[in-house]
Amino acid sequence: MDNSTVNDPLSWTAAALMSLNGVFGITMNAIVVHNFVSTPIERTSFNLICAFRAAVNIIILILGFLATFVPLTLYGDSLFPPVHHAIVITIVNSLYTGLQNCGFLVAVNRFFAMFFMVFYSKYFTVSVTFFLTSAVFAYRIFRIVQDIDQNIQTKCFSTYVSEYLSWRPTRNPDCLNKYADVVDGSIIILIALVVINTLTFMKIYIFYKKTDLNSKDVKTRMRKNRILFAQTIFQDLTYLIDMLFTFNLRYEF
Repeated sequence: MDNSTVNDPLSWTAAALMSLNGVFGITMNAIVVHNFVSTPIERTSFNLICAFRAAVNIIILILGFLATFVPLTLYGDSLFPPVHHAIVITIVNSLYTGLQNCGFLVAVNRFFAMFFMVFYSKYFTVSVTFFLTSAVFAYRIFRIVQDIDQNIQTKCFSTYVSEYLSWRPTRNPDCLNKYADVVDGSIIILIALVVINTLTFMKIYIFYKKTDLNSKDVKTRMRKNRILFAQTIFQDLTYLIDMLFTFNLRYEF
């Protein structure tokens, strides 16, 4: 236990904020899952992906934040052994990548709903979407097991650093290949997401432009559509920003 963190009011403040964020996030995501499970009318293909993402968010917040990062912030990095850090970080990051992949599924889902309505109703059923989303996270679970096994054998442990309130990838040159192409892969997915989402929202915008522009309801819907588009692009960008600071810019500061 590190007395410097136990007696540091900033550590307690940070831990309190992380706990508050974690509890709030778990509550909101639990509501999403509950609504999908308990309300038959909400069980659509699109909402199924959202429910999957919400469930995974809950796992990340409980395992990563409340059970690991908050205690480490309060009691120091030595509270858990490095292998524990590595296992939790590997699980959280792999599931986080799965969320990005699901974001791609959401974009494709909306795209087909707007441009290919006949195909959408035929191929984007709840059962097909369940299979695709399950396949995404089945692969992530496979990668978790594979990565943890390799990390233990090579001792390539990523660790949480309470001083910086973030996890740090190992600086061992022999372990750098485990992070190869992480940022490049994120950029490729981001470009695809931006293109698909731009086309989708343009379709929606054109639809509203063809209606009565003097209608107050139409103007309100167009404004909400622009806000939603900006929010969607920003949300897609946050993952890339996270990857850039984690793997490319961390040691520049």
